[in-house]
Amino acid sequence: FNSTRKRMSTVARAPDGRVWLWVKGADNVMIARASSVPEWIDQNLSHFSEDGLRTLVLGRRLLGPDEAERWLKDFDAAQCSLDDRDSRLEEVAEKIETGLELLGITGIEDKLQVGVPDAIEKLRE
Repeated sequence: FNSTRKRMSTVARAPDGRVWLWVKGADNVMIARASSVPEWIDQNLSHFSEDGLRTLVLGRRLLGPDEAERWLKDFDAAQCSLDDRDSRLEEVAEKIETGLELLGITGIEDKLQVGVPDAIEKLRE
């Protein structure tokens, strides 16, 4: 996860042998990568934002065996890269984080740290 990607992913093999991609991230980033956006997602995002909550959207995609193997090889190569490693890892992630099935949303209150309101006020002056 970083502030540019605004999401993080993991790939996991289930006990039945299927390989799943699990992703969580900012709503705008996740919606752009979704295969479709259920109405309840939009409704809940609106409600959460009206309440001032910070949201994360959760999604997944089933990977075919060949796709998972190819991606893992690309990921390993990017991870071992000595040149431009971060950008290569981001490139590999971009390839797989598409066509997501959106599963849910979290909404959390994100209180400001101590001293932040005072700092904001001083900046306004």
